[in-house]
Amino acid sequence: MAAPRKPEHLLTNSPPHAELATVQPTLYLSKVEPGRLLGVIIRRGWLVILGMLLAVGAMWLYVKSAPKIYVSTGSVEVSSHAPDPLRIEGLTQQDTKDLEQLRTIEGNMVSTAVLLRVAKENGLLTATDFAPPGTTEQGVIGMLSKRVRVELKRGTRVVAISVEDTDPARAKRLVESLVTEYQAWIRERRETVTKEMGEGLAKEEQKLREQMGVAEVRLQAFREQHPVPGLDEREGAGPVSGQLGNLNTQLSQAKSERLRLEAEYEAFKKFDPEDPDALAGIGRSTYADEVLAQARALQAKELEFSRVKERYLHKHPGYKEVAQEVETLKADLAEASRSAGEALEKSYHVAMENEAKLQGEVDQARTVAVGVEGVRAKFDSLKREAEAARELHASVDKRLRESNLAGALAASAITWAEPPLVPEKASKPVKMVLFPVAAFAGMLGGLVLMVGLEVGDGRVRDSADAARATGTPLLTSLPVMQPGREGDMVLLSDPASSEAEAFRRLRAVLLPAPGKPGARTVLFTSAVPGEGRSLCAMNYAASLAMQGQRTLLLDADMRRPGLSRQHVNGEGRGLGAYLAGDCDPASACFPTALPNLYLLSSGPIRGDAAELLSGTRFAALLEDAYRWFDAVVIDSPPVLAVSDALAVSRYADRVCLIVRQDASDRRNLKKTSELLRSSGGNLIGFVWNEHSFRGKGNSAPEPVIPVSHPALSSSGVAVADGPAVKGEEAAPTSPIA
Repeated sequence: MAAPRKPEHLLTNSPPHAELATVQPTLYLSKVEPGRLLGVIIRRGWLVILGMLLAVGAMWLYVKSAPKIYVSTGSVEVSSHAPDPLRIEGLTQQDTKDLEQLRTIEGNMVSTAVLLRVAKENGLLTATDFAPPGTTEQGVIGMLSKRVRVELKRGTRVVAISVEDTDPARAKRLVESLVTEYQAWIRERRETVTKEMGEGLAKEEQKLREQMGVAEVRLQAFREQHPVPGLDEREGAGPVSGQLGNLNTQLSQAKSERLRLEAEYEAFKKFDPEDPDALAGIGRSTYADEVLAQARALQAKELEFSRVKERYLHKHPGYKEVAQEVETLKADLAEASRSAGEALEKSYHVAMENEAKLQGEVDQARTVAVGVEGVRAKFDSLKREAEAARELHASVDKRLRESNLAGALAASAITWAEPPLVPEKASKPVKMVLFPVAAFAGMLGGLVLMVGLEVGDGRVRDSADAARATGTPLLTSLPVMQPGREGDMVLLSDPASSEAEAFRRLRAVLLPAPGKPGARTVLFTSAVPGEGRSLCAMNYAASLAMQGQRTLLLDADMRRPGLSRQHVNGEGRGLGAYLAGDCDPASACFPTALPNLYLLSSGPIRGDAAELLSGTRFAALLEDAYRWFDAVVIDSPPVLAVSDALAVSRYADRVCLIVRQDASDRRNLKKTSELLRSSGGNLIGFVWNEHSFRGKGNSAPEPVIPVSHPALSSSGVAVADGPAVKGEEAAPTSPIA
């Protein structure tokens, strides 16, 4: 072996540094992926088709066995006024223009009382094709109410009625019976109200008849006790009232005459014949007319005398004649005024005497009339009582007769608008609706089942799903290998294949950065067995060796040896024996057929593998290996099967998780990644193995490393006849020893 190198890497238990590039925080969240949806549809789409077929078949069986339902329809019109020739208020609702009244009619037509009458009328209580035997009246009414629909058409006075039944003829009869029984129910209610009202009116009529008789008897007795003439007549029509009225009229006339004469007399007393202006105060009467005539004659003569004075002197005969006539007229005027005054005075005294007499007669007649009016007031009161009792009795008696007649002439406010007909075709079940609905329901159920199975199925089917489960990026995808080549070292058997290129990509991804030359240990593990970790470890180590790096492939699976199972048969050397202190590692390290690639076998199966890997000798082994090898590739057991991988992961620079299609569960991957991180491992990504998992019964051949025996000696040189490995110069004692 070549001379050892100066150690460039120290093994510590410090938490590994993260080497993942910074990515978006939402990179590993669930996303809607068209490809995945298409895959789900391809894998489980038959569930949707099966659901649709089952639903359509079930609906076909239901339609075939379900009874046919016929619907008979009709409508009635509600009149604005109920036909009532007597217009008796209180017995029926006359005005039906109110919407509440129309709604009341609509509700009453499907009331329990009406439905019970319809059920009895049509024999539904005993009809076995309508209700099962033993069904109570309440049950039959409930079934009938579900089949009957009464609805007031909006904006109209028409009430639409429809009834569903298996018998088309009976459906028509039920519509007709619903209207007929409603009218009969209303008529019975009206008759009940009429009867109750008639009984009350009859009692009231009997009572009023008795009161009317008592009032008539009292009025007749009063009339007999007070035989006053004209007692039944109105005020002023009787003799006493007429006489008093005449006297009052005469008294008024006498008083007026007396006042007129008094005024005329006072005017004559103040009259001055010498003063012509005094004539203005005299009224118009017989006496006044005579005096006024004398006064006008005097004035005319004086006017004539004034003209004579202008023509003649006082000694002229014409002058004297006219002067004599003036004096004569003055004397006549004075005499006439005196005579008129005396006559007026006599007439005035006569008028006063006449007024006094009439006043006495009026006072006497008024005294008599007061007594008669008291009797008349009492009589009028009794008469009014008798008339009121008579009128009230007549009104109640008329109302009683009208109510009895109204009960006999009761009429309904509804009339047929569209009489029902016998339906020719069944309305239910509706095949044109049920089958599409069934197909849609089946499709929906199939989709729900498909989604449920997909969600419940935790198997990882694509790399995106694995990235979300592990929280790490994809390192590379391993395509499906040809049958029989699942355990080959493809970099040697088929270097130009896509599988070989996939491992080259993995080498490029896991290549340490220039600033970190010490990151040389890569651990390959998986969540469960059979995911291809040994294949990936072997080919990755081969890619490093082909690049010129001395690579140690360490098989750390001491419970089920894989890579080195053909090299431990019959030998007790191996990793387990070294960790237990039974041998040196050089005796278990074998060169392989590929230059620069060495295999450190796991040795025989051991039950204390976890304790041995957790000890200090494994760390010392790795520390010495870094002096002789450029890279160390570790193949460890599954994480969830045993705890060996967790004990080893803390010493690896990088941990690579192998995820196989349909082999891993999402929960297992999440748990595996959490365990690796919590144990101190630096999980940097995963390899997606597209080769589908086929189970234990049909598993692919596991990889085996071809090695050249014997093992290395303590000097680092192979012992045997085989070809010598690299390292011609003598080397010091191997540090692995």
